[in-house]
Amino acid sequence: MKFIKLSWLFIFFLVSTYAEDRPNILFLFSDDHALRTIGAYPGSINNTPNLDRIAREGALFTNSFNVNSICCPSRAAILTGKHSLANGVIGNSSKWNGKQWVFSREIGKSGYQTGLIGKWHLKGNPTDEFQSWEILSGKGGQGSYFNPTFLSPNGERKVTGHSTKIITDKALRWLKKRDQKKPFLLCAQFKVPHIHRLPPIDRMRGYDDVEFPVPETFFDDFSSRSSFVSETWMALKGMKGNVLNIAPTKEEIDKNPKIRPPFLHEMNSKQRKAWHSAYDTRNLRYRKLIQEEKLQGKTKSLYIYQRFIKDYVRCVDGLDDQIGRILNFLDDQNLTENTLVIYSSDQGFFTGEHGWAEKRWMYEESFKSPLLMRWPKMVKPGTRITQLVQNIDLAPTFMKAAGLIPPETVHGIALQPILSNPSSRSWRKDILYQYFDGGTRENRGPYNMPRHEGIRDTRYKLISFYDYKTWEFYDLKNDPEELHNLFNQESMKFEVNRLQKRLRIKKAEFGL
Repeated sequence: MKFIKLSWLFIFFLVSTYAEDRPNILFLFSDDHALRTIGAYPGSINNTPNLDRIAREGALFTNSFNVNSICCPSRAAILTGKHSLANGVIGNSSKWNGKQWVFSREIGKSGYQTGLIGKWHLKGNPTDEFQSWEILSGKGGQGSYFNPTFLSPNGERKVTGHSTKIITDKALRWLKKRDQKKPFLLCAQFKVPHIHRLPPIDRMRGYDDVEFPVPETFFDDFSSRSSFVSETWMALKGMKGNVLNIAPTKEEIDKNPKIRPPFLHEMNSKQRKAWHSAYDTRNLRYRKLIQEEKLQGKTKSLYIYQRFIKDYVRCVDGLDDQIGRILNFLDDQNLTENTLVIYSSDQGFFTGEHGWAEKRWMYEESFKSPLLMRWPKMVKPGTRITQLVQNIDLAPTFMKAAGLIPPETVHGIALQPILSNPSSRSWRKDILYQYFDGGTRENRGPYNMPRHEGIRDTRYKLISFYDYKTWEFYDLKNDPEELHNLFNQESMKFEVNRLQKRLRIKKAEFGL
């Protein structure tokens, strides 16, 4: 009897120690964040001191990719650790199957306290994927920047303020009220810098006298690619009006309230006053340039780029401010040492490259996603990881961090081996991409762009536009900006054939 009591005490000790050793997990997530607008990444155009802190005190991944560069499929891939065809979310209109395996549910079952706050953006509300959740509601799951409505199991509630700060406030409140005897998994998911880009009040000003660098490919003529590449509807030069925060002045709206655009209707009087104070002068200057016929051709395109990128960066600045609040909270509560912090985005974004402002393509700017990770017990400060990783790797990474084993059906690979050994050569050599939300040859669908898939290794990229029986092939070492399609080059025949074979193998590997 005494032996049995001692055994149970020993088991209790082991379980208690195991629970204490398991890290807290904080997943910070945004929407459409380009690498070039994070200070820690090479070639960045702005400063993000708090995001950079995560990289400086942990790891920066320079080759992190998504499996399908569009919002809903990317989020489903992260939850399930699987490619789109396997989890059922192949496009933004796909219905979410909440009954399938997701990492958050399994971690919750193991004793973690789990929560989701912010942008969910899947077709179908959460059920038991998280123990508690509060998500942006309205606008197809996008929610509003100002005074957004949040949905929880208790119903909907409108909250005054800017969504970035509100999500942070709610995340900090959740952390303060959590059961401190349990490790936690918290996903704080932000709307920024998704269109319509509306910065918080304290970030609306600034950059008026700044000229941000223009990407070298801004005036790409697409000469080596198929015609449909240049015909897609994502060119910056096509942006107009409200999308660029070009709108009537306060004085004009006061005289005729009917001309107030919808995004200003969503603001309260204080918020509108701040917006007009920051933007009316810019918009009057814009009108003057139009009247003087100084905005034509390339000059107009470059003006639109500056309007777009400045609001984009202002939104990122607002996000970085709130990331700083969260990191400071972890410090103040002595949680930093035992908390795995990850920052990522559902995809990258074209911020003027090839003249575009969108995602979806397998080209690097949208295919790549930012990934920063701080985990003091596992990752050395200043680590730089160059291996090919994908968003499907996050689910098994979270599972392994929690001391759990993901099912064999998961496509991703836990990142721990390369966290402890960044120079490891026994990692995957290539990655698969599939985009389904485009149309067929007869009907290209959203953004007038085709479906496509492809494979990328450490040097080469092969893309198949299968409805057109058209291929593209790039040497990323000699042509990192993907300007020269080498598919028909005789000298590349061996590499093309090799990657075509790898594409077939990779799809078969995942049953796709």
